[in-house]
Amino acid sequence: MKKVFILFFTSSVILLSGCKKFLDRKPLDASAASTFLSNQAEMEQGLNGVYASAFWSVPNYLPLLFSIESSTDLGIRRGGNAEDLIALGDAGPFSISNSIPSAAWSQAFRLVQRANQQLAGMENGKNNVSPQVYGKIKAETMVLRAWAYFHLMYWFGDVPYYRATPSVNEVLNSKRSPVATIVADLYKDLDEAVASFDAAKTPAVQQMGMVNKGVALGLKAKLALLIKDYRTAATATQAVIDGGLYGLNPKYTDLFLLAGQQANVNREIMFNQTYPTDVLDPQNWAAVITVPRQVTTSQSSHFPSQVLVDKFEAKDGKRIDQSLAYNPAAPRLNRDNRLKWTVYMPDDTMTYTVAKAPFTPTAYINPKERTIYNIYSNVRKKYNWNTGVYDIVNGGNNDWIGAQAAGIQWQVSATGNIGGVGYVWRKYVDSTQYTWETKTGYILMRYADILLMYAEAKIELGEVDNTVLKAINDVRARAGQPAVTTTSPSELRQIVRRERAVEFAGEGLRLFDLRRWGIYGKANSFPVVGASLDPAVPAGTPVFDEDEVPNYTNSVNQRIRFRNQTRNNADPKYKLWPIPPSELEMNPNLKPNNPGWQ
Repeated sequence: MKKVFILFFTSSVILLSGCKKFLDRKPLDASAASTFLSNQAEMEQGLNGVYASAFWSVPNYLPLLFSIESSTDLGIRRGGNAEDLIALGDAGPFSISNSIPSAAWSQAFRLVQRANQQLAGMENGKNNVSPQVYGKIKAETMVLRAWAYFHLMYWFGDVPYYRATPSVNEVLNSKRSPVATIVADLYKDLDEAVASFDAAKTPAVQQMGMVNKGVALGLKAKLALLIKDYRTAATATQAVIDGGLYGLNPKYTDLFLLAGQQANVNREIMFNQTYPTDVLDPQNWAAVITVPRQVTTSQSSHFPSQVLVDKFEAKDGKRIDQSLAYNPAAPRLNRDNRLKWTVYMPDDTMTYTVAKAPFTPTAYINPKERTIYNIYSNVRKKYNWNTGVYDIVNGGNNDWIGAQAAGIQWQVSATGNIGGVGYVWRKYVDSTQYTWETKTGYILMRYADILLMYAEAKIELGEVDNTVLKAINDVRARAGQPAVTTTSPSELRQIVRRERAVEFAGEGLRLFDLRRWGIYGKANSFPVVGASLDPAVPAGTPVFDEDEVPNYTNSVNQRIRFRNQTRNNADPKYKLWPIPPSELEMNPNLKPNNPGWQ
C-alpha cells in the first residue's frame, strides 16, 4: 500500500514541477509534510500544492472534464479511445479497466489527499497567523476537497471518505460511505468556508483559478442537486444571486478567449483551471484537438455530435421540430447564436493561428489561416491574405465525405469512420493565440450555471415565479433568444434542460446533468449520425421525446454515418462508473463494485 502514497506524492511533485508558476506558485519543497506549515508563507505554499492537485487533465494537458464530455450525447471522441468506449456502453465495450474512470479516481483522490495534508499541517501554525488568514486558507482548502468529493460521488456513487490523511492500514480497510452522509458533512464544511471568506473580506474573485465564497455556495448547490435536495440548492444559489457580486458577461464568446477571461467582465467566471502564460507548458489542448484536417497543423480527435447541434433552438425560440423558422436545407441559419459560437458547421468561416514567430508568411498563413469549412467536395476554401479573396484549392481536403472512397481520407477527419459526423468545436478556439500553445483557462464554474441551477431547483420545488423566469431569460437574452413566458413546470423543466445543454456544451457538466435527471441511458443510446450526407437531400428533422432526447429513425439513411456505431447505455450499470480494479485488489472492503460491474 505504500506505493499508493508514493504515487500520490510523486504525481503531485511531477505536476507541480511542470506548472510551478501556475498561480504564481512558490517552491513547495516539503510543504506536503504535516509538520511544515508553521507560518503564513508556508501555509500559502502548501495551498498552492492543493490547487495544483485540482489541475485535472489527461495526456497533453487536455482538461479531464472536457475529455469526459465526449463520453456523453453531446460529444464524440476519436474511435477506439477510452471516451468513445464509455460512450458506446455495451457496444464498446465499456470495461472495468477503462482509463478514464481510473484517471478520474486517482486525480480526485490526489486532491483529497493533498487537502487533508494541508488541513493537518496548518494546525502547527494556527497561532502564528491571524484568525482571518487562517480561516481563509482553510476555507479554500475545504472547498477544493469538497470539489473532489462532488465529482467522485457523481462518477462513482458511494466512495471512501477521508477527513484526514489515512494510515496505510486505514486505506487498506476503508469502506465506502453513503453519498448522503458525505454530502451532509460537506454542507458543514462549505458553510464554514462561506463564513470564513466573509470574515476575511475575500474578494468575489480573488484571482483566476482560485475559489471563493461564490464557488463555495455554487458547489453546495451542486451537491444538493446530486441528492435532490432542491431547497438547499435554491437557497445556496439565491444567496449568490442576491449577493450581487456576479453577473453575465455581455459577450458570450469572451468567456472562452484568454483576453476575455483576463477581463472577466461582470465576474461571470467564478472558478477555472488556468494555464501559465510565462512558461511553455502546460497548454490547454481543448483547442488543438478540435482543429479539422483541412486546416494546416491539425489534430482533430474530439467532435460535437448531431444531438448537440439539434439542441439549439431556432431564432423564434422554438425547438427545431416545432419551429417554422428552421430550415433543414440550411440548418446553420436562423438559429440560437450559441450554435455558431459553439460549433463550426459546413460553410462557417474558421480562423486559427497556425504559425508563430519566426515564420515566413504565405498567401494562406499570415500567421492566421482562414478557411470556409467544407465537407462536401475535395476542395479547400482558403482566404488569400495577398488578394483579400477566398481561393478554391483543389484536393487535399481530408474532411471531404467522399475522400474515404477515394482512398485519401484520414480516418479521424471530421467525417471519418473513426472521426466526426460533420462538425467541429468552435468553443475555446482563440485565434489570437498560436493554436498549439493556447493558454485560455478551462472554466469550472460560472454565473450562468448559478442562474440555471436556481431555476431548476425552484421548478422542482413547485415554486415557479418571476425570479425563475428572470434567471432563465437572463441567460437566453445574451444569446438573442426570445424570453420564456410559460409558467408550466413541465415546459420549464424541458427549457432548463435544453438551456444547460446549449449553454455549457463542452464545459464538462453534461454527465452530471444526465445522471441526476435519470436519463443518461436513454440520452446516450442512439445511432451515431451526423450532417446530411447530400446537402441537396436535407436530412429529416428529428423527433424529440419528453426528456428532450432526439430520435433519428426517420433520417438515418440521409445522414453521415461512416462510424457505423450505435451507442447502447440502456443497462442500469451505466448510471455509475466502475471503481478501478487496482483499488479493489488493494482493498477488498470496496467490493462489491458498483451494481452491474462485478
